[in-house]
Amino acid sequence: MRRFDLTFKRKVVRDYLSGKGGYKILAAKYDIANSLVRSWVAAFQHHGSAGLVRQRGRYTRELKLEVLHRRAAEDLSYRELAAIYNIGNPHSITMWQQQHERGELCSPPCIPPWDNPEPTKKKTSPRSPES
Repeated sequence: MRRFDLTFKRKVVRDYLSGKGGYKILAAKYDIANSLVRSWVAAFQHHGSAGLVRQRGRYTRELKLEVLHRRAAEDLSYRELAAIYNIGNPHSITMWQQQHERGELCSPPCIPPWDNPEPTKKKTSPRSPES
């Protein structure tokens, strides 16, 4: 996967905002996917140049729940939410949604299955008598 520096991203966004082309035209001009142009423009509009800097990190349970709540309340797409919250990969939000549906993002914090206070008994196989 190609990586793009901040200067290049700014140039593409500047071209879009100055009307030099739409997503598809600029994507063809710079030989990149039009989804990249769209996400860079959205990130820039919400966060300025800071939105174009690659973000990596862990997100708190509270932030994940806030994002999912806002999605439900405002009917926003994963891509829109990623731009608003400066989340590098919109697919992360899809994963949070699935975790939430399985009850893994509950509030207060869930008890992980390995911390179950009632341990399960191991099944033992019957021993054969020694001869």
